[in-house]
Amino acid sequence: MFFFFAFVIVAIACSIISIRTLVGYSDIKKIYKISIATLVVVGWFAPLIIKLIEFVPAIPNVVYTTLYHSLYSLTGFCFILFALLILRDIIWYIIYGLCKLANKNTWHVDPNNLANLNRANCVVVVLAIMATAYALYLGYKVPEVKNIAVYSGKIDKNLRILQISDLHINRATAVDRIKTIVSEANNLNPDVVVLTGDTIDDNVVLIEEQMAALKELSAPYGIFAIMGNHEFYNNIYNAKRTLENNNFEFLFNGGRFIGNTNIYISGIPDMNTMYERINLWRTFAITKKNDYRILLSHTPIITDSLSVDLVDLVLSGHTHGGQIYPFHMLVKQANRYLAGEYDVNKVKLIVSRGAGTWGPAMRLFAPSDIILIDLIKK
Repeated sequence: MFFFFAFVIVAIACSIISIRTLVGYSDIKKIYKISIATLVVVGWFAPLIIKLIEFVPAIPNVVYTTLYHSLYSLTGFCFILFALLILRDIIWYIIYGLCKLANKNTWHVDPNNLANLNRANCVVVVLAIMATAYALYLGYKVPEVKNIAVYSGKIDKNLRILQISDLHINRATAVDRIKTIVSEANNLNPDVVVLTGDTIDDNVVLIEEQMAALKELSAPYGIFAIMGNHEFYNNIYNAKRTLENNNFEFLFNGGRFIGNTNIYISGIPDMNTMYERINLWRTFAITKKNDYRILLSHTPIITDSLSVDLVDLVLSGHTHGGQIYPFHMLVKQANRYLAGEYDVNKVKLIVSRGAGTWGPAMRLFAPSDIILIDLIKK
């Protein structure tokens, strides 16, 4: 309920600021003002509208998919537009203030000049459209493969792990996209595949075709999955059963050794939704000090509470790398570890930007990825 009210407050505030900035001081026709205001409000409230549409009985999938992508794309556009408007006004008032201090003619840079404001608004809208188009291109683009080599004297045999995170599979996810990602993953010939949460983001009954495509993932030593916050939101028990029925090994406060190596892969529940259910003692109970221990944790911030005596490598996702700039700044503030490689208390942490998207199928300065990790005996 807190998140609902927080969302409504943010949506109202951003709508008011955007509308007032774009048309509040303009002399354009009233019909244009109403049209722009309506688009902005619909864009900011689109996530709520989509949630309401999900309750419409027997809505055709093609209709839902069209509305889902259209409305969420409008949300992404409104977010980018809002960010550009704020950035423009900050820069504009700095320039205006400097000109006044220098006793120069400020008419051509005066924010109160309606002609200046209308031209500036047009420029910002065009830039927002261009940024949205580019973000949509990056959102639908096949995830890039990021290669990381990890060396350790504790590793007794080289192993190749492929990490796929945050697919966010829902009824609007294109089956062909899942097939493309699966094909890309299989061509890398990993020994192990790990899915680090938010794989499922819908009622499992409605994504059977997508899950059938994901089932084609292949790795000789197995495919492991853990829960993310969105599996929790969409019934963790149904998600667990669906993953296990598709031959994925679901890790929940447990793990196992890979083949005849001393490499141990384990997983815990999402700390944001089931923190009280995390049991690290049980997770690593069968391991010894000289074993190379890997922990799959959807949320990377768990690493702050770990030590190298317990775990050597943590693989996480959740952040999407910020997904749409400048949302990066809020995501980093909340999670501390945005994307890439970190050393935390001598524990190696790898955070994926994810292979999918949540909400708008858009990415701006945060391209999707799958991570190929080569564990190499030092």
